[in-house]
Amino acid sequence: MSTKGTKKKLNKKKKLARTFLRAMLGTGLICIIAIVSLVGCYNYFFKEEGTSNKPGKNQGTTKKEEKLEDIYKNVAVFGVDKDGYRTDVIFVVNFNSETNKVKVLSVPRDTKVTWSEEQKQSLRDLGKGVRTVSKINEMTAYGGIENIRDFTINELERMLGVTIDNYVIVNIKAFNEIVDAIGGVDLYVPQDMKHTDYAGELFIDLKEGQQHLDGDKAEQFVRFRSYPNGDVDRVAAQQVFLKAFADKLLSPSIITKIPKLVSIVFNSITTDINLTEIPQYYQYINNFNGENISFHILPGEGRYEGGASYFFPDLDALDAVIQEVFFDTVPAGQEPVEEEVVIDKEVSITILNGSGITGAAGRARDQLVEQGYTVSEVGNYQTHDVVTTMVIAKDETKAKQFLTYYPNAQITQDETIATDIQIVIGTDIETSVE
Repeated sequence: MSTKGTKKKLNKKKKLARTFLRAMLGTGLICIIAIVSLVGCYNYFFKEEGTSNKPGKNQGTTKKEEKLEDIYKNVAVFGVDKDGYRTDVIFVVNFNSETNKVKVLSVPRDTKVTWSEEQKQSLRDLGKGVRTVSKINEMTAYGGIENIRDFTINELERMLGVTIDNYVIVNIKAFNEIVDAIGGVDLYVPQDMKHTDYAGELFIDLKEGQQHLDGDKAEQFVRFRSYPNGDVDRVAAQQVFLKAFADKLLSPSIITKIPKLVSIVFNSITTDINLTEIPQYYQYINNFNGENISFHILPGEGRYEGGASYFFPDLDALDAVIQEVFFDTVPAGQEPVEEEVVIDKEVSITILNGSGITGAAGRARDQLVEQGYTVSEVGNYQTHDVVTTMVIAKDETKAKQFLTYYPNAQITQDETIATDIQIVIGTDIETSVE
């Protein structure tokens, strides 16, 4: 084979591998899960000649008109401490091929859980002491990391009302090695971070500002806890890191690092993901990009109870988050875009009282003047039985700024009025104006 032919073949393999990597990020197996998928990339594209895994080699073709089955996956990703028992980082990744979106939901490690009877029985069956309450990151410490499905994953499914299809467990050593293998990540450190824990072998010393984080510094960043809002801020910082990590994985430079990443995956990461599933994701390659990834946090607050610090989920707000993350049906790029409201305080304004409420127009004038507007005229409308406040404008786009003060107002455009804006006060001001 000629040198030119060899180069062509290698370039083709690199191009296919790069495309494959983008596909994996588009499956919802984001960040660490994407690394796992690189094993499949390596096996699929870099086999010896003659193997049945080669594209176009000993394989049938798929008709263009055939559409592969839609994919809906929930994958739980866990980062464990040095002992490998506590899940100090927890997030659930959702991928929906119909929307082509990746949603990442972070669950604070201190989330309080009440052990179910089923979970208690699982502890008894394992010959372990029964727990009543704990933090969610402690469940594997009591039940064993090898039984993560019976405890932590079971609790996530119970809490979120969804099925977790797969899981990935990453230890700190693997985390450091992976970050170093991709060449580190760049992000803005929001504050000075300093903490020393000799027992936990944790030494954090980062300065505020734009930083390049290698594996050691990345560990410091994601494990730092001294924030104003505790675990909530810590989770938010971890999401900043995940976004920077995903951006790095999407960059073309990552292709040359595949062999080293594959080695780390084989030796350091535990997962039940079946790599034979990989080909089903190819159809989503071209439509996925980093903008389709969004990050969410389990709603709630941290506080002390019985001398222990817990995170308590806000059950009232949780339903909306679950709906947004796991049951979104709007395809990427088709989300409704909120129209920008034009704020123009130079407009000339007339206020007319149509409500029959004494002094209503004067009070409306005072409110707008206090906000920086100029009201040129105040008077009475032709009738005094107007129910819904009206905002009439020469330019309708400039009328919408007044919905802040009159949210139920009816907006119309009339280029013949004397001033830029004419506001006719209705009786609804009694409920719309504070």
